[in-house]
Amino acid sequence: MSTQTGAQVRVTPATTRASKGIRERLNGSLGTALHYGVLILFLFLTFFIFALMISLSLRRSIMIYLEFWAWPWPLYWDNYQTAMADLIPSAIRTLVVTGVSILGILIISSLAAYAFARIQFPGREVLFYLVLSVMMIPGVILLTPHFILANDLNLRGSLWGLVIFYVAGGLPFGMFLITTFFRSQPAEIFEAARIDGASEWQSLFRIALPLAFPILVTVAIMNFVGIYSDFIWPSLMLNQDQQTIMLALEQYNPVSNEFSTRPDLGKQTAGYIVATLPQLIVFSVGMKYFIKGVTSGAVKA
Repeated sequence: MSTQTGAQVRVTPATTRASKGIRERLNGSLGTALHYGVLILFLFLTFFIFALMISLSLRRSIMIYLEFWAWPWPLYWDNYQTAMADLIPSAIRTLVVTGVSILGILIISSLAAYAFARIQFPGREVLFYLVLSVMMIPGVILLTPHFILANDLNLRGSLWGLVIFYVAGGLPFGMFLITTFFRSQPAEIFEAARIDGASEWQSLFRIALPLAFPILVTVAIMNFVGIYSDFIWPSLMLNQDQQTIMLALEQYNPVSNEFSTRPDLGKQTAGYIVATLPQLIVFSVGMKYFIKGVTSGAVKA
């Protein structure tokens, strides 16, 4: 029993349950609002940096130093012309190295993955787990032996010094993903193909690979991000006239005509955006297949 303004109010079980339900709904609403608030904050902080870069890249350097937060008007496109003229050779060189490396990773990984998934041979599982064990070795530990090996093979100063080691480094993870995907495919399809007289090569190229297109895109995108953005290995392998895009950006410090002692922030940020465009295009084109590959068997063991 409880007293309220001289009247007696009976607290029943139904009243208690109703009060508890209201408190739970309020707590749930507050929790949801807090989660969305944090996500919106992170989203704002992420896109704020990109918006600031675009704003600076469309302004003259003198205007940036005079009023940093001003609106970019009128638009100044000469920054992009200069940045593209300076960085396009390095970007093309990087894209060629990345494309050749990814092609090598996909070809070798697909062949090895099909053998691990569909061909019976002695020691198959042992070899597969040996491949998985290589994935546990941190890449930083391998820098010194890789550098010594590349030096002994006279690969320093050559783009092949990048391609060969990129392919070797991307094989374990690519073989793991593609093998698990091949094993998730119905075995009855391959048995029917063998009954109809199909060879292993025909089963691979006409059945396994077409069905595995999403996972191949997944492997390609994941390696593209690592190879295109790599800085350490190219800095060890390449000469000054063979710079990749990351090396070129690290040294890209154009001087403003208005302030000869200060860097041209407009051209610098335009260079960063130009270097980001290939990654943006790859993600825009391949994201649908990337998500499909991750969610349709890539993590099955």
